[in-house]
Amino acid sequence: MRLRLRRVKKLPVANTAATPRNNERTQSFVHTGTIAAGLRAAVTQRRNRIVAWFTRATIEQRYAQVIRRLVKVGLMTVLFAFGVPATAHSPVSAGPSTDHWVTREVQAPRVSFHTFDSAAAKAKVSYHLYTPAAYDREPQRRFPVVYWLHGSGGGLDGIAQIARHFDAAIESRKTPPFLVVFVNGLVEGMYVDWKDGTAPLETVIVKELVPHIDGAYRTVAAREGRLLDGFSMGGYGAARLGFKFTEMFRAVSIVGAGPMQEELVQTPRAGRQRAAEVLSKVYGGDQAYFRAVSPRTLAAQNAEAIRKSSLVRIVIGDQDETFENNRKFHEHLQSMKIAHSWTVLPGVAHDPMGVLRAMGDDNWAFYRDAFGGSAGSSSAEKKSEAIVSFRIKDQDRRALVVNAPTDGTTRPTVIVLHGGMGSASVMRANSGFDPVAKANGFTVVYAEGTDFGSDRHAWNTGYLLRRQVQEADDIAYFDTLIDTLVRDFGADPARIFMTGGSNGGMMTFVYAVARPQRLAAIAPVVASMFTFDNVPAVPLPILIINGAKDEEVPIDGGMSRNPIVKRAQEAPYKPLKDVVQFWVRVNKSKAQPKLTTLGTVTTTTFEAEPDGAETEFVVDSAGGHGWPGSKSRREGISPIASFSGAERVWAFFKNKSRTFDKNAPLKKP
Repeated sequence: MRLRLRRVKKLPVANTAATPRNNERTQSFVHTGTIAAGLRAAVTQRRNRIVAWFTRATIEQRYAQVIRRLVKVGLMTVLFAFGVPATAHSPVSAGPSTDHWVTREVQAPRVSFHTFDSAAAKAKVSYHLYTPAAYDREPQRRFPVVYWLHGSGGGLDGIAQIARHFDAAIESRKTPPFLVVFVNGLVEGMYVDWKDGTAPLETVIVKELVPHIDGAYRTVAAREGRLLDGFSMGGYGAARLGFKFTEMFRAVSIVGAGPMQEELVQTPRAGRQRAAEVLSKVYGGDQAYFRAVSPRTLAAQNAEAIRKSSLVRIVIGDQDETFENNRKFHEHLQSMKIAHSWTVLPGVAHDPMGVLRAMGDDNWAFYRDAFGGSAGSSSAEKKSEAIVSFRIKDQDRRALVVNAPTDGTTRPTVIVLHGGMGSASVMRANSGFDPVAKANGFTVVYAEGTDFGSDRHAWNTGYLLRRQVQEADDIAYFDTLIDTLVRDFGADPARIFMTGGSNGGMMTFVYAVARPQRLAAIAPVVASMFTFDNVPAVPLPILIINGAKDEEVPIDGGMSRNPIVKRAQEAPYKPLKDVVQFWVRVNKSKAQPKLTTLGTVTTTTFEAEPDGAETEFVVDSAGGHGWPGSKSRREGISPIASFSGAERVWAFFKNKSRTFDKNAPLKKP
């Protein structure tokens, strides 16, 4: 529709002072009032047509077009005098309409358009998805996901270019293949839950979109398989979501980001008025809310988690108006010792494709770090057996990987922990997992604790062998190990299991309480817990195996009856009946168990309630300390001999997998 408005001669302003001159003008004001009434009726009719026009397209776009035309004809004052439809630029936010949650479809090679039903938005929400050619060629393979967050304005015009840029890099083997979800961040959604509740964008993305993507496509459905990347408003969003939900996103790319300042008073690219409009619409005009949800605050709140496991970069052009705010944010992260790369691109302004082109192949180095080393490695170059080495807190740590896939597929992975004063090689020799793994098609990983001399290793559970391993951070060790297994050794992130004997079983308890979201099930063997102070954030299937004649970890709890172990023990073991009840409660297992007895072995099974997990307790009345089925290490100690520990543990694990419950509250580990 073409909007035509005529210039109107400026009307005189009435002065009601009682003077002869004014009395002489009274009649002329009657005529002026008639003109004004006619003008008011005409503008009202025109306003109604404008309202209808607004509903057929993005409000912000129509509003901007109207304002530009009105400025040209000098009628802004008249229009506001008779009322303008409220928009997102007004001081009061009405929130986005349902139309805003579904964008138009963009046509581009290997890009498809989709919607899903959002309970949070109370509407359908759209997204675009890029899939690499490898997704079609390798139907058994799972792929990592890049969540691309656009800048203000909707970002639709850039999808085709960015998808082609990603596709060219993948096809030229500069980066491993991945999916790209082009998130609908609204025209100016800021990737935050709006204070007035009208646009819960953070909730839509984190609790609905991510689970939807993992459920609908063959993704690496874990933090190791998710990278947040975004430009401008999207860079701000990537920092926000990546720093707040460290358990969901491993890598965070912050490019040309804004607003990164401490308060939203002025925007470098648009000035004070625009900042005030965004502050009003999104943050309810509340600077305290803006600060509370800002990347600065989230980085400070979650600094320890970010330092431990997040891969972070900041990229900015030196001609970008947001450069100074990004530099200060970079210094803010430095002050908290949050490791990150800081890249300044000479001669580059606020332009997403300009930034991507200027980064060149350095961009893909970040993606390779996030998703798994060399993009060009073939299946033939991968090894089914390898030693994994890395450093944790200035200590060299390692693990032994056996039976990993070499064809690009993923497998269930069982992490096996040795006992106190043991090692990965000793556990491999004694546990019997190698043949079980090869017969059943899973990868087995023999983890190794901290070396305290003469090839003796132990785990830092907090209460045993503390003097020897008190500096070890074994939570960080297993976080890093799992990241590496998913990235480099085909571990299915939904089917990662952990088991261990003795001190290794105790560490299995400790890691399961701290990181239950990272595991599909656990099986502590001839072990117990020292404390119930901490509780797992989510239920986790557990198999507990003990021998009734165990003297080193008595089934009734208390101090070890082995003098050497007792001297290394700083707290009594919890009785196993209390340990079992602890897990029954946190797993939401049924209170009434099922009991079966076969020979000397009694199995007590507490089945899962809805939204809960199974708890199983196996006791061999004739068994002592040691891995089930292994040879006795010392005279007088007889490990459980009625079954193979590896076979019994795998029988429990084999049908388990970890799922993401979109209705469950998100909790930090």
